[in-house]
Order: sequence, then C-alpha cells, then structure tokens
Amino acid sequence: MHEEEICREILEEGLDDWVPLDRLVGLARELSERRGVNHRDVSEKVLAHLLHSGLVTVGDLGESGFEAWTDDADGAVRRIMRALDDAGWEPAGGCWLANTPVGDREASGRQEK
Repeated sequence: MHEEEICREILEEGLDDWVPLDRLVGLARELSERRGVNHRDVSEKVLAHLLHSGLVTVGDLGESGFEAWTDDADGAVRRIMRALDDAGWEPAGGCWLANTPVGDREASGRQEK
C-alpha cells in the first residue's frame, strides 16, 4: 500500500458515508509498518493531498449532520496534526472526512477501472 492507495481507500469509503479520521490514521500506520516510514508523516502527506486537491472537506458531526470546518487546507492540516499530537495519535472520535463532488468523481472513476 502506498499513499495513493490510502487516498483511494478514503475516497471509495467516502462514497457511502463520512469517513472518520481514525480510518486514515489506521491506514497510515499499516503503511508505515510495512515500509518502515513514520506514520505521522504519511498521515500528514495523505491528508494534505486530499484537502489541497479539493477531494474532501473536514468537519465535525453536529446537530445538523456533517458540519464542515471553515479552515483553509493548510489550517485544517495544522489543526488536525496538532490534535493528533495532543491525543497521542489515538484520535478516537476526532474529525470526519467528507468527499466533495470532485472526490466522488475521482472515486467513482477509479472504481470503474
């Protein structure tokens, strides 16, 4: 599994529902164990790619459902990485990732191949 595969997995799961941050972190840990790389670096790289490419938005679950953050991509990545560091990399209920229409098209196109 490479970073691109983590992105694909997140986007494909995002076709059906919002994806918890825990899932991205878990996939990054799996990759880091196999490749001997730092899971924090993998998580940050994947998250930054998904957000900067406009494939997902980040938010919380609130009374109205998914409530997107207003942070720009860089701000969201910093906020998430700081929260993960503060939580000792055990997100357990952290933020959620929601596919954008671009992310849905990307995931749907890959599933058809």
